[in-house]
Amino acid sequence: MQTIKQLFINIGRTDINESMQNLVSDDIIDSIDIMALVAEIERFYKAPLSAEFIVSENFENFTKISAMLKKAYGQA
Repeated sequence: MQTIKQLFINIGRTDINESMQNLVSDDIIDSIDIMALVAEIERFYKAPLSAEFIVSENFENFTKISAMLKKAYGQA
């Protein structure tokens, strides 16, 4: 989960933490934040994130982001 926290820090969202839920549903993050996260994820893993994973449901909380990363890259 520290990796995910660092990804948020890298995009300037130091206000996001792992206890937060419904990041997208409650408008805590928006599509611009998601795209910035995708860019950071791709930079971190040095590989593109498949478009099939770039859906708002995968960015609702740290648990869902972690699960997405495991599916996409085999790790989190």
